Amino acid sequence: MLRSGLSSLSPFFMLSNKIIHLLLKAQKLRDKKKHKECIELCQTIIKKSPNTPQAYELMGLSALDSHDFYLAESAGKNATRLEPTNPNGALIASVALTNISQDQSAIQILEDQLSRTPNIVALMFNLHACFANLGKNQQALEVALKTVQLEPTNADAFNNLGASLHAVNRLEDAAIAFKTAIDLNPKQFTARLNLVNTMVSDDTGKIIEINKTLEMFGDQMPERVKIGSLHNSAFAYLRVGDLKNGWERLEYGFSPLIDSGRGRRPQRSFNVPRWMGESLTNKTLMVWTEQGLGDGIMFGSVLPDLTEAGGKVIVECEPRLVKLFARSFPQYEVRSEFYRAVFPFDSPIEDFDVQIPFGSLGGIYRQSIQDFDKSAPYLKVDPDLFTEYANRIKAIAGNKKIIGLCWRSGVVSPSRGTGYTQLDDWQELISMDDVCVVNLQYGKCEEELLAIEKETGKQIIRWPDTDLQNDLDALAAIIKNLDLVCTVGTVVAQMGGALGVPTLLCALSYGYTSFGTNRFPYFPDIHMVVDENHKNILNSVNMATSIVRQLSKT
Repeated sequence: MLRSGLSSLSPFFMLSNKIIHLLLKAQKLRDKKKHKECIELCQTIIKKSPNTPQAYELMGLSALDSHDFYLAESAGKNATRLEPTNPNGALIASVALTNISQDQSAIQILEDQLSRTPNIVALMFNLHACFANLGKNQQALEVALKTVQLEPTNADAFNNLGASLHAVNRLEDAAIAFKTAIDLNPKQFTARLNLVNTMVSDDTGKIIEINKTLEMFGDQMPERVKIGSLHNSAFAYLRVGDLKNGWERLEYGFSPLIDSGRGRRPQRSFNVPRWMGESLTNKTLMVWTEQGLGDGIMFGSVLPDLTEAGGKVIVECEPRLVKLFARSFPQYEVRSEFYRAVFPFDSPIEDFDVQIPFGSLGGIYRQSIQDFDKSAPYLKVDPDLFTEYANRIKAIAGNKKIIGLCWRSGVVSPSRGTGYTQLDDWQELISMDDVCVVNLQYGKCEEELLAIEKETGKQIIRWPDTDLQNDLDALAAIIKNLDLVCTVGTVVAQMGGALGVPTLLCALSYGYTSFGTNRFPYFPDIHMVVDENHKNILNSVNMATSIVRQLSKT
């Protein structure tokens, strides 16, 4: 929960009666939501009295209210310059920076202010939010714990503590923190909704409880809390196969009221309307990628359906995907995603009439689980690279079954780490005499590979001139040459499915992308290997190893 300022302005010490009068007038303008007039009056005050921090504070607050975040950042910093021991300026500047996705810069300002004015809870709230937005869960937890120690009766502090405990997978402790927040303040609605997400394991029950909470308290909730809960409930709806409500609520993820890092990203802005599925005759549609690389590949499976709408289609995707997508969709114009990297995240060139993010195509073309029967492999590999890696692999593997292996994501956190594995966990598979393993793990993993090779005496195929993380054309060519891919939930799984290569996706549970089924509807060649007890990923690894053993005998 971000705080933009303390309860009052800096005291009016050493100010003339005329300046005080103008400041009070500016305050009244802000109270009446006349932000433009308030800002203009504050600028007048600053011209008359340049060293007036209260004018910068009021200007910054009105700039925040009117979403002029650059002005708010500048005003906050000036307030701090004039009055270094007053936290108001740092609070304003940090909120402004967070709203333009500059959380790391906000952290620097907040930590600098805390070095001068320690133990200010409002500063701690903002610092916690910034760490959480960046996925720095351990740092966020440390800040939350300190905040609770400073104010042990603050319901918001306990809600933040619960959120951070949940992020590091300490669910029982998180539930206690959320219950404490509710006990301290029954109107801490975020804590009520967080408690539902923590305590209710089945999705049907979660939907019922979230909707009940919204029905009982919706008219009392801050709008940002309501929007956040609607977005979060989308995943529960999708997990039970209610695609209609799932897609509808997923759209709340683009609301500017959702904290940075918690909704759908990027938060791009456009001067043209969202496409809703109408005819594109004589129009140009721009479809833009969102979320991570794997999401782009997964949602990309719906792109072929756009040929039904007519008109011209521009596909803006992650730069690493441009060559692959251009080869796979020659009927579309494919280019790298192109938008301003700072607020308001607009497109410098808008050569299109309507636009839609990749993930929202599902609401148009995948309205029922049966609609996924249209999903099929769609990626086309570079034929020369395919031949090159076929020769490389054949020279080492001979006639053995060729298995690609990826054991973890490039980003591991306590909450996500339970779904990933260690390379040692795959030792039995690697040791099979009639199997040759090809490394598909991207990022730094050479020490792990050398250790397992020493342990098993088996070579894992890889090449120092191949960058699996950045050269997706090479990765696609390698995967297309495999008999089978074994992976956890990473971009490798999506790549295998999009290429039509049999892929065993080891997971603890069936996620929202299974839509209430025991398969992966986006790609028919991805086979879910799920621990029935949903507790230990090693059970899924053992199941995958058994499947590979059977395959190697055929």
